Amino acid sequence: MNILFRPEGWLSQIESDGFTVPFSENQGFFLDTEGETNEIACQLHDNTLTGCTKGISFSAQYLPFQEHLALKITVINQSADRFVGRIGFHLGVDSWMESYPQWHKPFFPTLLRCEKTHLWGYYMNSAENALAIATTDPVASYDICYNRLDDGDFGHRIAGTDLLFIHDGLLPDRHPQQLNALEPGAVYENTILLIPVSAKNEIITRLSKIAQIPIVQAEKYTCEVGETLKYCVAGDGFEAQCVLPDGSVTEAKEVVFDTCGLYKVNVLSRNGKQCQAMFYCRPGWDFYLQNAAKEALAKPQKATTHVESFYGLFSAFLAGKHYGNKELIQRALESAEEVLPLMFDFQAHKPIVIPERIQNTALLISLLVDMYEATGDKKHLRDAAGFADWLIDTKQGQDGVYRKENRIHYTCVIYIAKAVLELALAEKDHDPVAYARHYASAKRAVDELAASLDDIDTEGEATLEDGMISCSALQIGMFALTLPQEKRQPYVEAAEKLMTIHACLEQQLIPDCRCNGASLRYWESQYDVMVMANMLNSPHGWSAWTAYAHYYLYLLTHKKAYLVNLMNCLGSCVQLMTLDGELHWGYCAQPYVQARTLIPDTERPLPDGGCRGKYEERVYGESYIPMISGWYRTGTQKLVGGYESCPLFMEKETLYVDNQGGCCDNDVHEIFKCLEETVLNKAFAHKNEDGTFLTYGCKVVLENGSYRIIPNEDATQIISNFGV
Repeated sequence: MNILFRPEGWLSQIESDGFTVPFSENQGFFLDTEGETNEIACQLHDNTLTGCTKGISFSAQYLPFQEHLALKITVINQSADRFVGRIGFHLGVDSWMESYPQWHKPFFPTLLRCEKTHLWGYYMNSAENALAIATTDPVASYDICYNRLDDGDFGHRIAGTDLLFIHDGLLPDRHPQQLNALEPGAVYENTILLIPVSAKNEIITRLSKIAQIPIVQAEKYTCEVGETLKYCVAGDGFEAQCVLPDGSVTEAKEVVFDTCGLYKVNVLSRNGKQCQAMFYCRPGWDFYLQNAAKEALAKPQKATTHVESFYGLFSAFLAGKHYGNKELIQRALESAEEVLPLMFDFQAHKPIVIPERIQNTALLISLLVDMYEATGDKKHLRDAAGFADWLIDTKQGQDGVYRKENRIHYTCVIYIAKAVLELALAEKDHDPVAYARHYASAKRAVDELAASLDDIDTEGEATLEDGMISCSALQIGMFALTLPQEKRQPYVEAAEKLMTIHACLEQQLIPDCRCNGASLRYWESQYDVMVMANMLNSPHGWSAWTAYAHYYLYLLTHKKAYLVNLMNCLGSCVQLMTLDGELHWGYCAQPYVQARTLIPDTERPLPDGGCRGKYEERVYGESYIPMISGWYRTGTQKLVGGYESCPLFMEKETLYVDNQGGCCDNDVHEIFKCLEETVLNKAFAHKNEDGTFLTYGCKVVLENGSYRIIPNEDATQIISNFGV
């Protein structure tokens, strides 16, 4: 390990095992109180950086070891006053991902987690190299710092991360609660361990060994009724107890999931370090699709500039198809007939609003295919073909790319090629000519994705973006499954490479069922639910794109990791729906975010039973964020902007109207669209290398020397990696 420092004494970079962790200039102590931030100027003396402000002194000393770097921190309140506010440290790991290929160098803050006795986590780059982090003593919280755009919107890049030694806000129960102030004469000491790790599968072992902390890890974080809780703890010696959904506590070594809900495992190691893990017992997949359909009607779909406003129609039609619910299908048709013609011209088969936002048209094509399959009415298939032809003729280049304004790469804004491929597969037995045209279009787009990998664009500000990568991988993987076995390998290699890059944007190692497997997004809340701050939305509706990618790759490769990641991702996603059937928009995975939030203005009711909105400050932290479509309405069904301050872009004019009822929170229904395709009515049985089995939705039994898979009652398809 080689460590380079800046002239002023802070870190420049850490070099280890063939990779380099860069650090930005933004490092050092800060103090926040009464809305004022003070950056602490420190001077280097005898290998120690020191500074002082408002009677509080700060010191930092780097201590290099063979395998890691230790940063000793000391904060002393030398004043006569009790300090209340925030005292923190800009860690400085460079996470600024701006453009290809630059974004391969920084390290994304993939996991930071506070426990009662310490903080731990890791930063990761696109090659799965990591900088693991742990502290020897408690840290109140942490914060992720995001950029702002010139127009005031919250940006799509991470400017840095802060460790907060003192924090006076309301924090999750798992955090230490005593670090809310610094008394006169009090001394806060901690040591931050920075541990380079060359491979993802070494992170937990290295952290546990060097930091001497327990870390819970499991294969399944979301389980089915009747399964047994299974996990392991990295570290030496521990005691554990499990808090059951009803609040009771058991120290039994074997806990059976007999009740749906949240199970908390609290661990105490011999050296006094504590940690917590969370597991979830879910109802059957049918529960989620059926309730998603109900929520799509209870939280009405809208005609706006954005496809996200009518995404719930997917859940309604898919549920109608699966459960033969004619009343549901009829109500969904009525909603579609009210909403869609305001956004799309069904005679000319082209969009009415923002034609350049081609994901709107692509997802309309996908929806029309589902409408056809739910109703059997080929009119929907013909309409889908008409819109697909418009898309191909006007938006697809000779290189295969579907573009916005003939310049911006948009194949992976949601998944344009997947939508066209869904149509082609539905046409295959009905219209060979249309099938050939649409399949060829999807193939051209996918071939370009496989060749370009992450050298593509996306919507909004450029960065190494979750959806850009996962949507590219999922489209390549889905297309590969349509090919003969001998032609798949180049596509498999491309999709696997992309998901390796994407690993730094996934919660693969967090011991928390609420977000394990979900992707890490952070700019959606300002558009979807008008919570005006960036925060890690993990899971969010678009986390389902990651699940699709893992599903296709499991079918293509039968590698166990893809199956595990698929199931943990979908497991965290479906928890956005409560056991009472109430659907939330997303989960704030950060511990503390204060944001101006749109709430119901009950003094301004609307004829359709909703109301306008007003803003107030609210705090979020490891919490679910409700949808707003249930109350935030248009008054009467009309075409509006996609979110609260979004202009209404028409062919001949642009209207600027605030607080008009548009929002994008129905994008959460992507989860149930994905669920229907990937896991509904399916059982998975994977034979491990040691001869044991990993199962979902089934059991494997040995009968007369042969293995037999016994699926659950609702499973009609068995997917296995062995000859059963």
